Amino acid sequence: MHAFSWTPDDMVFEAEYNVAGRRLFPWPGVPEPFWGGAWVSVPEGETSTSHNHDENEMFFIFEGTGVMRIGDEERRVSKGDTIFITPFKDHTLTNDTDKPLIFLTIWWGGAEAEAKRAAAEEASA
Repeated sequence: MHAFSWTPDDMVFEAEYNVAGRRLFPWPGVPEPFWGGAWVSVPEGETSTSHNHDENEMFFIFEGTGVMRIGDEERRVSKGDTIFITPFKDHTLTNDTDKPLIFLTIWWGGAEAEAKRAAAEEASA
């Protein structure tokens, strides 16, 4: 069995995104999948850096509340919400409270994933 546990102390600040995170991979003893994931915390009173990418992405809000912006759309989000982000859409998440805003993000697709998949298929041929 492979199990993954973390605490807020395990998170590393990622200046590129203005958030603290704990990526799921690499995971010792587990082959790297064609998708990525991370536990993420948006600091109190802060906004993640606006960005976009060629992958699909989902946010699963586990703790706290904030404002999700995708393109020109904004929506209040809180524990239990799931957000789907399509490729190349600018997006940010704002923690407008004095409490933690923690979510799990999963991303898949895009050029990097397709290159990994092609390499795996070639290696097994």
